[in-house]
Amino acid sequence: MDASALRARLNDAWRAPELHCPLPFHGAGHVCLPSDAADMAELERVAADAVDGAGLPVRAWVVGGRAAGVPDGPPVGGEGGLPIGGKGGLLELRGWMLAERWFGYGVTDTADGPRRVVVLARRSFVRPPGAGWVALLREATGRTEPDRRGFDWAATEAALGTPLPGDYKDIVDAFGPGSFDEYLDLLVPGAVGTDLVSWGRDMARYADLYRPYPVHPAPGGVLIWGTSEQELSFHWLTGPGDPDDWPVLVQYVGGEWQRFDCGTGEFVLRLLTDRSPPFAFPPSSGPFPHWFASWELPESSVQPPEDR
Repeated sequence: MDASALRARLNDAWRAPELHCPLPFHGAGHVCLPSDAADMAELERVAADAVDGAGLPVRAWVVGGRAAGVPDGPPVGGEGGLPIGGKGGLLELRGWMLAERWFGYGVTDTADGPRRVVVLARRSFVRPPGAGWVALLREATGRTEPDRRGFDWAATEAALGTPLPGDYKDIVDAFGPGSFDEYLDLLVPGAVGTDLVSWGRDMARYADLYRPYPVHPAPGGVLIWGTSEQELSFHWLTGPGDPDDWPVLVQYVGGEWQRFDCGTGEFVLRLLTDRSPPFAFPPSSGPFPHWFASWELPESSVQPPEDR
């Protein structure tokens, strides 16, 4: 099975209401797809190609039929865990932790002897106490680059005439200009073509497009912070209270609006990973890694209003 065929089978498995492995002694919560790879090296290559995992660190979860004890791995052995060792259990399992799933490859015992398999298992992707949204987005996208920072938030907020949500500023400080899964393009101060201030100021010229909402700086106005090539846009519903409490509004191509009562950080994370309504955006639909495509900033960032 080549990478494209494996990708198609993984998509089919992921879209099923529940994962259930048909192999004896396995069961619910995961699925094993048999592979005809000649050896583990070929199996790793095909698996990595299928989920764009080349270059990501590989974890060893099961070695010689025993749990390797690696933190943050899938549950193996015991009640509710993937079966390991013995009759019908996994003998080897390596792979990647990819946001809301574990994806691996290895060898399992079968009635016909050891068989190489690719393994897909669901993972509960929740916010641990005290964990920030940026840390979770870094984990979800596999991002290891240092924070971008250097943005003049005082000048940006002065130019827009309002404070901005803290989690949005944290995301921009960490990721800079760019796109999540090439689906949600961040508007960032000073970014060519996606400058938050320019887009925010231009909204008044096209106020009819945002009805029934007024546009910022009108009281209760909407303020755009993200766009998409899929012909939808992402906004805050501004208000007199704490910007961290502003809900997110999504406007679709036909002009319809949908409200999400959460902050920017939670919204972006759930857009990528949450398959349940009201989220269920396209990036959450497949068992493949998420990523952030970075764009370059010009030499100068946003200027204070008097210098523009």
